[in-house]
Amino acid sequence: MATENEKEKENKNENEEKKPVITVENLTMGWPGKILLQNVSFQILQDQIVFILGGSGCGKSTLMKTIIGLNPPMAGDILIRGKSIVTSGAEIPEIQRSLGIMYQSGALFGSMTVLENVRFPLDQFTKLPMAAKDLTARELLAVLEMPQAANLMPGELSGGMIKRAGIARALALGATILLLDEPSAGLDPITSANLDETILSLRKNLNCTFVIVSHELDSIFRIADRCVMLDPITKSIIADGPPEKLKTSSPNPWVRQFFSGDPDPGFTS
Repeated sequence: MATENEKEKENKNENEEKKPVITVENLTMGWPGKILLQNVSFQILQDQIVFILGGSGCGKSTLMKTIIGLNPPMAGDILIRGKSIVTSGAEIPEIQRSLGIMYQSGALFGSMTVLENVRFPLDQFTKLPMAAKDLTARELLAVLEMPQAANLMPGELSGGMIKRAGIARALALGATILLLDEPSAGLDPITSANLDETILSLRKNLNCTFVIVSHELDSIFRIADRCVMLDPITKSIIADGPPEKLKTSSPNPWVRQFFSGDPDPGFTS
């Protein structure tokens, strides 16, 4: 049986062979009078499942919006498979379409069927025949294990099915880099665990890379390869690594406390 050190060496060698799909270089972000992150750099490798964590106001959601090009940085650059989503000019929309995004609510259009929601990016950005677009949308719903929901309205779906439909739509243009904002929010533990299994399946079968903003410790320990923790005080990354290692070995006591889920000493309700 491999020792913990041997497993770490195996993971390190495997990661060295993978190429970065997202590279954040010397990023400073925020707005005039308020800096959220300053001079931050990190990479996300192909097929990794990376959780972005941190306390309130540290800039988790803003970082996600910056990665997808919706929030221009104050300084620095972000490369998506080697192309800048900041300085590439006319190429930026094409780079953005290589990313799949699912927001916390699922963000489905209430007046459209599930099939129409999943098909929407294809309607907007391709000239495929309607039959081809419908077929693609149905295949994605089958991949997300909800083919029976194609003709339902969003209001008829459970919370878990809404999230799955949102992921199906994020995949519609062929994206293999998916950014998910609080995917387990509002879900019961069983539905959340099922969604985690779906994420693992998409990584295995479609070679998807995931960037996930979430504080759900169960999901983190179940599927995260790595966690990047932001700190609003230092405006930097205070932890970066596998969750189990951060829980037991981080030199920062707050990081260890976070991953252990322990309350502050002396806290009273």
